[in-house]
Amino acid sequence: MPLNDREYQEAFLGEIIPGQEPKLVGDNIIPVCEPDIDPKVKEYVNEAIDSTWISSRGKYIGLFEQEFAEKVGAKYAVAVNSGTSALHLAMAAIDLRHGDEVIVPTFTMISTAYAVSYMGATPIFVDCDEYYQMDVEEVKKAITSKTKLILPVHIYGHPVDMDAIEALGIPVIYDACEAHGALYKGEKIGGRGLASCYSFYANKILTTGEGGMFATNDEQLAKQARNMKDVSFSTERHFWHKKIGFNYRMTNICAAIGYAQVQRFDELVAAHIFNAEEYIYNLKDVPGLTMPKVAPWADHVFWMFGIEVDADEFGMSRDELRTYLADRGIETRTFFVPMHLQPYYYQGRRVMPNAERLSERGMYLPSSSKLTIEQHERVCSTIKKAYDEFH
Repeated sequence: MPLNDREYQEAFLGEIIPGQEPKLVGDNIIPVCEPDIDPKVKEYVNEAIDSTWISSRGKYIGLFEQEFAEKVGAKYAVAVNSGTSALHLAMAAIDLRHGDEVIVPTFTMISTAYAVSYMGATPIFVDCDEYYQMDVEEVKKAITSKTKLILPVHIYGHPVDMDAIEALGIPVIYDACEAHGALYKGEKIGGRGLASCYSFYANKILTTGEGGMFATNDEQLAKQARNMKDVSFSTERHFWHKKIGFNYRMTNICAAIGYAQVQRFDELVAAHIFNAEEYIYNLKDVPGLTMPKVAPWADHVFWMFGIEVDADEFGMSRDELRTYLADRGIETRTFFVPMHLQPYYYQGRRVMPNAERLSERGMYLPSSSKLTIEQHERVCSTIKKAYDEFH
């Protein structure tokens, strides 16, 4: 008797999605990521506190917005309280509506899809390519008369093929939450499309603890976003609201952290690229491990460094390797579970082989900008030891 959709989903997902997180053992833990906080952060935060401007006003909001916009190549930036808020704000600012369709990569963090759903619109999921990015050919197939927006994600800090996507003639908003400092054909990417949305969660290249940024070259769109994130106060009188708004404001304290971080922008980005270079050099010849590919158009910033594990060739599965590393104090994370397999979005079995392969085999290695050479060597030698023990 054939399985119904729910039964098939549960049976199939058991082969793809990860199990429980392995327990870390030991005192000398190497975290998968940790924020890189320097003394300037404390200086600026203390100054913000001493000024008593601790909520959504104060000098650090404007300083952070201005500096970040310049670093990512946008004319305008609007600071908000999370990357998810930035995405939702972008959807609201262009008046996305119920019944509209938005093309979204299935291989992404679920916040990308949620932002579409918050507006009552429908995310249409497409598979990824060999670079883990939204497959442009699949995007072409997904376009219908209801398509109002394409929402590409610069996955793990690798830019999508922006020219190819924009050539399709559909408005584009970019999820750049993982891509601080990435370049496309040698150019900064923050001003492309209608807008780009960034995250400053604690594990991002730049962090404010929690926070995000809406970046754009469109002055009117920036004004719209700035007003809407501030509960759409009217300029006519206080407590006067003519349209929907959101309380998505960043605090001056978070902006003080961000301003200290953005002053180290190039240093922090370079540290993530160095992590990738070290891992590739040390692990590229280990059988059963696939290193990430970089497209000719991309300057990849490697927010997280990920590998794929072929169980047959390496000698153990991705999950078994994660447990082996955790037993030795090394923390890892799995790749994303594709959106089309998520319980909230599941609508019957659809095969998206690239995203499903990545979900089954992919894992991040420790990727903090604070990672030391000794820690790199420990991670790489432990992985090589795992291969040797099981061969």
